[in-house]
Amino acid sequence: MATTTKPKTVAIYDRWLSSLGGGEQVVLAYAQVLRDLGYNVNLLTHRHVNRHQLEKKMGVSLKQIKIVSMPESDPSLLSGVSERYDIFINASHLDYFANRSRQGLISVFFPGIIKMTIYEYLKRALFIPSFKKAFIYPTKFEGFSHDQYLHGRIHKWLGKRSTISFNTYIDKVGFQLYFRFMTLAVIDGIEFFRGSQRVEPLERSVNQKNNVVTYRFSQLDKGGLTIVLPSDRYSQDIAMISFTIPSVRYLLFNVFKRFFPRWEMRLHGGPGITKRADLESYQTIVTISKFCRKWINRYWGLSSRVLYPPVNTSKFFHSKPKKNIIIHVGRFFVTGHSKKQLELVKAFKKLVTHHNVSNWQLHFVGSVELGKLHQQYFRQVRSEAHGFPVKFHTRASFQELRNLFASAKIYWHATGLDENEEKRPIAFEHFGITTVEAMASGCVPVVINAGGQREIVTKDSGFTWNTRAELINYTLRLIKSPQLLKQYQRQAVRRSRYFDIDNFKKRFTIIIKG
Repeated sequence: MATTTKPKTVAIYDRWLSSLGGGEQVVLAYAQVLRDLGYNVNLLTHRHVNRHQLEKKMGVSLKQIKIVSMPESDPSLLSGVSERYDIFINASHLDYFANRSRQGLISVFFPGIIKMTIYEYLKRALFIPSFKKAFIYPTKFEGFSHDQYLHGRIHKWLGKRSTISFNTYIDKVGFQLYFRFMTLAVIDGIEFFRGSQRVEPLERSVNQKNNVVTYRFSQLDKGGLTIVLPSDRYSQDIAMISFTIPSVRYLLFNVFKRFFPRWEMRLHGGPGITKRADLESYQTIVTISKFCRKWINRYWGLSSRVLYPPVNTSKFFHSKPKKNIIIHVGRFFVTGHSKKQLELVKAFKKLVTHHNVSNWQLHFVGSVELGKLHQQYFRQVRSEAHGFPVKFHTRASFQELRNLFASAKIYWHATGLDENEEKRPIAFEHFGITTVEAMASGCVPVVINAGGQREIVTKDSGFTWNTRAELINYTLRLIKSPQLLKQYQRQAVRRSRYFDIDNFKKRFTIIIKG
């Protein structure tokens, strides 16, 4: 009698899966390749992820792939989880713990420093854990549409189902909702849940003059409070405009957040105490560029294999004729590898005022990161661009992004400008998926000669620059010579295919089958 072989099991761990960013494109590609190779695949994370929304936004099919939401846990417990699987892939940025699976792979987007100064050790081992215990604060805002700065305050626009989670038990909490179109039916139709249990507010007061409703709740655990909007056309424009926890611990958190914003970010995630032996427990270390491989060797003294991220180049196209558009894609934020949109606006203004470039536009596509500092930076960029043909698309859908790429002629990228790689390598682009997407759309890349960008753009498919003057001069060459522009467009499309999904599958399969 014939026996059947039980399929091997694979777990891919990503704490940040719900963020649906560039790293998550790689995670989902891992999952799809392994599923197609016949493995039973589990995606492990901590936050609830809506499968339908994930598939729609990321353009993937997760058929036969299971998403497992686990409670937040100690790294040692995650090591125990890895032991249950034939293959364990740790693809969670800055989450380093020992692997106990027979075949372990750690996917590194950029390495954290494990050799620490005394100060850094104390920060990770003592200060940050102490602050987490001392403060009360919201840890997650899930399901919200976007943030917008209006009338001197942040508006957090609600989605159909929006959840606020906390770091600990909350005795009392209050918040205000602003209604662009206030009706009693919408107000009464809003439902609130603590986990799966529906709850009613302790207090609800309506200010019809300002279209604001104030709510107060009590006894919320870490799972927090979920706000579910009714299916009504007037319920689409509701924003949270204030949030408060009547506690000295929350007051201290806000003071800390105001004066130490970078430290505050570490309360929500970041590197802990890592032993080299934990990293050596993985049979394979893969990373997304030669740039990152260099820093893995520098920080950890370990070798790694480069596996360029997959780019679905088939989803991008270019229209004929294209328009006089320079495009840049990237979120607006001021920490980490900031995209330097302010500097790009200044460069574009020089093209217009010093070099008489007319009938060209600069388009920025990207959301604004949550937080006051990031919102202020966005307003600064927009103010700098005032009076010039600069357009902002902060809520662009994937279809809108594709159309903008298709229409644009030139792609700009400046991450790492004015930064010192030896001192802050984290400030550089680790690879650059959007650059490849732009090239697949027939945009000629004119990008900074730094980080992973120099591995994407070859001398015949675009330009890499070292100074602002070179950025402007290369762009002028393309603007003034339509024939040169078309030549580079053809080569850019050809070069983009080197990073397509089929090539990724071949390279990843070789690594897995070893």
